Amino acid sequence: MLSPEIIAAAQAVGESLRQHPLVQAYHLALSRFEADPEAVDLEQRLYALFTDLVRRQEGGEVLSRAEIQFYNNFKQQVFQHPSIQAREEALNALKPYLATIADELTLRLGIDYSAAVLAAKNHSA
Repeated sequence: MLSPEIIAAAQAVGESLRQHPLVQAYHLALSRFEADPEAVDLEQRLYALFTDLVRRQEGGEVLSRAEIQFYNNFKQQVFQHPSIQAREEALNALKPYLATIADELTLRLGIDYSAAVLAAKNHSA
């Protein structure tokens, strides 16, 4: 069980993160993407295709050059969609900020924060 002080500190960090302009910009871009049925459909089709290709390849099938080229072309098309592109740009702008936060947490906690999160994620999976 976590102490009330740790819970309060975590809530304060979470609220501070939510208020940051990069986080807000990402949430706005994500909301716009989620409200765009065409973008959502394109991305779902891309990931379904990817999953199918991986499944087939893991099953020992050799994918044709045409299939791989089709996937690469489709992926490029999907990521050029304005809603998807805006979401990805916002995420790419946010990542360095989040890395800085992880570094600060590592420094303050005295443990590798990113490694601890990955270990906890793997343990709970």
